[in-house]
Amino acid sequence: MTKIIVVGSGIIGLSSALFLSLSGFRVSLITKNPEEAVSWVAGGMLAPFSEGLEGVLFDFSYRSLKEYPSYVELIRDVSGQRIDLWMEGIYRVVLKGEEDALRKAKRYIKEGFKLEILTPKALLSDYVDFLIHYTEEGWVDAPMLMDALLFAINREGVEFITDRIHKVITKDRRVIRLEGVKNRYEADFYVFCTGTWTRELFDLPVFPVKGQALKVKHPTVDRVYYSSISYIIPRSKYVYIGATTERQNTDLHVSLEGIKTLSENAMRIMPTISSAQFLSAMVGFRPATPDDLPIFDLGENYMLLTGHYRNGILHAPMTVKVLQDYLLKGERSCYLDFFSPERFKNS
Repeated sequence: MTKIIVVGSGIIGLSSALFLSLSGFRVSLITKNPEEAVSWVAGGMLAPFSEGLEGVLFDFSYRSLKEYPSYVELIRDVSGQRIDLWMEGIYRVVLKGEEDALRKAKRYIKEGFKLEILTPKALLSDYVDFLIHYTEEGWVDAPMLMDALLFAINREGVEFITDRIHKVITKDRRVIRLEGVKNRYEADFYVFCTGTWTRELFDLPVFPVKGQALKVKHPTVDRVYYSSISYIIPRSKYVYIGATTERQNTDLHVSLEGIKTLSENAMRIMPTISSAQFLSAMVGFRPATPDDLPIFDLGENYMLLTGHYRNGILHAPMTVKVLQDYLLKGERSCYLDFFSPERFKNS
């Protein structure tokens, strides 16, 4: 039986380990800290339209969106855990002066996608001009999903190793072994899902972008309100308000400035949220690249899947499909070329 080592325990790493194990491979997962992945604090939006994505990134994201219900259902079945998934659409909030958002919506209509352009709801401020209801979008409770993935890989018998891999020994684009603080590791194939910390192992332009977010209690939010300055996301027990985008900031702490910015921007969209009960604040670091596209690198006996930036939760199903198609069918996805790190060689 082929032995595979997956490095990384964010949503891409956990999903890769689970789906490869279900496909009959003997899988070990190595992580330095299963709780540090940005996936635990992600908003969980499945929103390629609201994000205004274009080109190959939109194509990859949309295909992953359509895979989401079956992806979540499989994880529910294997884990036996509840995962809240809402697929009733997202409201893209168009603020005054944001004509580009409307232009993109009209282009999506011409391309045959489903959406509605609505007048603002009563609970929104006068600063809001329109709502675009992207009916195909949705959102998932990211911590629930991460918990279920951990349950599932445990049930599947995936070996879970806590260690910090500090060196990948390679020769001619072939991994020879991994060197960790505790041990050395060898396998037939290696999958690196190292997210924000990719540069600790590979000379690739992946860098952290800090995001702060809030949890509050507010009973009247029943759908995602996504705007250019704030997104307000209902979950079963609280409302998630996100998120700052702080480049060149690797401070691990929540800041008063971050809480102030998040609160003011949310109230600017939805004034009634000023009465919400504050529950907690969170920090995560998104794995970004210079062009905001993921990096997929295929070697002789490894695949690197990283740099998903704002869309790691959304991209999980299609990223795993790229991996599975290669290992099970020998099929090389076109996305291995579109997202290849070769694009950075002349920059």
